Amino acid sequence: MSDDLSPREQLAYPFLEIAIRIDSALQNLSDSELLANVIADNVALWLYFKEVQLPAIEEVSAGTVALVAQVNDFLIQAADELRQKVDLELLERLVAINLNMSEILLNAPSDAAPVQAAELR
Repeated sequence: MSDDLSPREQLAYPFLEIAIRIDSALQNLSDSELLANVIADNVALWLYFKEVQLPAIEEVSAGTVALVAQVNDFLIQAADELRQKVDLELLERLVAINLNMSEILLNAPSDAAPVQAAELR
């Protein structure tokens, strides 16, 4: 990641990057190791965000914390399902979730916490 990114961009970039990696794995489903690695990395990214980055953001609502926890739970369940069977719709949903999170982090008002529960789709 470039040092030229703003703090907000640095927070959003990993979600964009993982969305691109999941999409790439979607295009190359014959590489099961690539898919397994990117799904594990996605869970790790969200867990890191939930456990390390989110608590460091000032004025995060309890609703936002709860919503991020729900997304984490969903991603863990999705990873378990994808280990059993590749589901194109679920993979596309993971891409959308990560792109949405990146967009939310980039577009949050500067005087608000970057993640608002009502915005996370």
